[in-house]
Amino acid sequence: MEKNGCLHIIICLIILATGCRKKDVQDLATIVSEPRVISAQNIVAGEITKDNSFVTVPFHIKLSGPAGKAFQVAVDVNYDTVARLIANGTLQNTVAATASAVFLPNVVNVSYGTDSATGIATVKLSEVEANYGKNLAFMIRLMDPGKGNKIDAAKSTCLVVINSTDLMSADDLHTLSISNGGGGILHVDFQQNYVSNSGGVTIPLIISLANQASAAFNVKIRLNADTIDKLIASNVLPSNTVQLKATEFSLDTLVRMGSGLNSVIVNLAIPWSVFDANITANNYFAFYVSLAEPTRHILHPTKSNVVVLVSPSVNLDNNSYITGNGTGLKAEYFSNNQFLDFDGRAADIVRVDGTIDFQDHWKGSAISVENSSARWTGEFLAPVRGQYTFYQTRWDDGARLLIDGVAIIDDFTVEWDKPTRKATITLERGQRYKIEAQHRQNYGGEQVHLEYEVQNLISKRIVPKSQLFPAP
Repeated sequence: MEKNGCLHIIICLIILATGCRKKDVQDLATIVSEPRVISAQNIVAGEITKDNSFVTVPFHIKLSGPAGKAFQVAVDVNYDTVARLIANGTLQNTVAATASAVFLPNVVNVSYGTDSATGIATVKLSEVEANYGKNLAFMIRLMDPGKGNKIDAAKSTCLVVINSTDLMSADDLHTLSISNGGGGILHVDFQQNYVSNSGGVTIPLIISLANQASAAFNVKIRLNADTIDKLIASNVLPSNTVQLKATEFSLDTLVRMGSGLNSVIVNLAIPWSVFDANITANNYFAFYVSLAEPTRHILHPTKSNVVVLVSPSVNLDNNSYITGNGTGLKAEYFSNNQFLDFDGRAADIVRVDGTIDFQDHWKGSAISVENSSARWTGEFLAPVRGQYTFYQTRWDDGARLLIDGVAIIDDFTVEWDKPTRKATITLERGQRYKIEAQHRQNYGGEQVHLEYEVQNLISKRIVPKSQLFPAP
């Protein structure tokens, strides 16, 4: 009895299953293989979504009946109609999407037995962000359905209108800015906002992306000389501000922001030689740097540019040796007098001596070998920054040395070659200091050797001609 009951149940299940399969076949068999009319459906705003790079817009098509055969419907974008709707005021507060920002599939596939299909349009998020506060519009057009199907002429298009403020808030915008000083002036002063090295100065400009990073993209860097000229003319920048030639600095013109990154550094580099060339004029350097043409995202409306103002004080970090173009010092020689022109007399010889490095009878026959005096005057160009020690230790007889009018060595006596005739003074690189050396010759041997050294930088040597400039 139990066996017969189980068998009965199994038979019933087989019959039920067979009946279902037959019904499915019958339903498919009723689909008529005849042309269908295809129409575009209205966009459903709630289906529009976004990620960090694109806005996704599903669009739907409807058939007048189930498809008797699988086929494809071609699609493209109609820009002209949208432009007319904006021009005639039908679409308010709306801009037309650019062709480079909208991506559509070439066709939408319609499966056999279905009466609808869906395609996906994508729009660059940066296009929406660039027009934030307005609507962005484009129109999808259906064309050329296969297998003899037809497009409903009255419903061949669907208008896509993306409301940017509904899609995102202002805080969601992916804006590019220069985070150090963007929108204002980046002051590059001594030991501020730069990195120094043996070759020169590197000024890092930090390009930042607001909100979650996406795929890698590029952004251009541009310089605007006209803006700097206007800022100088309006006294926003110092009058002694100059714009360097392209050969006098380096700056990348194209920067790549890597995938997943929110910042990248672009370096503005200026060699020390350029600072040295502007020492005398004490010039500032100025650059108007702007971001331009990002391949993704948008520029911050105010912080995507910066004025970089480089102070001449930056050169204080430069301690490479400056070789001057000096010709020596003005030399005045007094015969038969050990005290220069204390009594108002004129010098017997006036000339330019390249260095003060003489030994015995260098003055010439017009000057007495004994009982005489000499003075050298002019300027000394300090080649480096540091502690300078000047020496008149090989000096026969009396010695005196003045820097900027202050006697740092003062032993104008008849003694000679005294080891105590030296003095240390701090000097700044690139500055010219007034210098005066005096010599008193009593009787006997004679020599003058003006030497110097700079602690840890320059070994003891004769003060070179290149660093000495004669007084008028």
